[in-house]
Amino acid sequence: MPDSLTTRESECVHLAGQGLEDKEIAAHLGISPRTVGNHLHRAYAKLGVSDRKLAARRLSSVYSGASILIPNTDLDAVNDPTSAEPSDDAALQDMNAWPLPAPPRGALARIGIIVAGAAIALLFAIGIVTAGMVVPSLFDRIAPAEMR
Repeated sequence: MPDSLTTRESECVHLAGQGLEDKEIAAHLGISPRTVGNHLHRAYAKLGVSDRKLAARRLSSVYSGASILIPNTDLDAVNDPTSAEPSDDAALQDMNAWPLPAPPRGALARIGIIVAGAAIALLFAIGIVTAGMVVPSLFDRIAPAEMR
């Protein structure tokens, strides 16, 4: 399965598995952070995972020479507590049972900003409409009778 990974995708997954962020990987490889994200995204699809740690585990299990030290704490809740030696493949399958990919980082913050901006725009529009209805009636009260 990982045979279809390009060299750059494999390097990005390996460095991501070591805990480096996209910016750090980009600086290490001399490419842009966005390119790193693209490489990781394609590698996740090829490896059948949606997480950088799972991708590194999958890559490490295929290439036993690549030593990627990732603690098993992320998969403890997924593994069967009755088995003495839980398999990584079963844990990977359980973790990948979710049909949708994980949202990109900051997506919820962006959605919150968009919703807040829309709410402010709506309140502003309501204020303009209300002012348009109130202001003429105020002028009618203030203006002398002969000007009407």
